[in-house]
Amino acid sequence: MYSLHINHNVGSPMKNEKLPPEHHVVRYVPFGKLRKDEDDNPIGVLGAAFKLRDSEQYLSTTWLEYFAAPRRDQITAAIQAVRASRLSVRAKSGFAIGRIGAIAATYAEHGHGIRIIHEPEDDNKAHAAVRRMPRDDEELLELLAAESWSELILNADVTAGVHPAPDKQAS
Repeated sequence: MYSLHINHNVGSPMKNEKLPPEHHVVRYVPFGKLRKDEDDNPIGVLGAAFKLRDSEQYLSTTWLEYFAAPRRDQITAAIQAVRASRLSVRAKSGFAIGRIGAIAATYAEHGHGIRIIHEPEDDNKAHAAVRRMPRDDEELLELLAAESWSELILNADVTAGVHPAPDKQAS
């Protein structure tokens, strides 16, 4: 399992601050928004996984580096925190992981200045919001899925269980 420590680093982002470009965010992706091979096996993410619904003001993600642990344990902790939230995580779903700097650069190349901000929620203290996203740029969404947000972790491949994110960011 992962170890968690209170973060006393002065340079760490606080609530409602932009996250560092070298950090990562995790996005829940339902099975229907996964790219599949001819045998219906997930092999990637579709751009539709990053499209805002009409009622949404931002794209919900989970900040990976909120959890202090080796990368594999960070991924497990982030996914278990999403499972512990109000979001209904299905067995055949997946999670896309993207580096914040690469995501922001992809948007900037298309004329959009997004912000990825730590916005803890009651049910997920590691929650981060991608704000100022365009609503209707299918080409950009496909580019994000193929390049900036292309690492896919299947829900079934992560240790079973739900563990809420701790109230404090770890270090």
